[in-house]
Amino acid sequence: MIPLFAIIRIRSKRGRGFQLWVPLFLLWLVLLPFVVLLAPLILLVCLVGQVNPFRAVSVVCQILAGLTNTHIEVDDPNNSIMIRVF
Repeated sequence: MIPLFAIIRIRSKRGRGFQLWVPLFLLWLVLLPFVVLLAPLILLVCLVGQVNPFRAVSVVCQILAGLTNTHIEVDDPNNSIMIRVF
């Protein structure tokens, strides 16, 4: 299943940070019409490149599903950034 939410937390060592909840399902809803409009172009590129279009769509879905439970932390002496996708 594709990820539906992301949490972005930025903290400063000197002061207080903030946390941002990003509803990714709204992003998927906004991108859906573009994907539908680009579907013929994607099909044409797959046919020219001799790639099975169903397999290509399956691979993209698997990559998006693989983003679930991603946890990224970056620290430096002044700031800390954490991104969680679920």
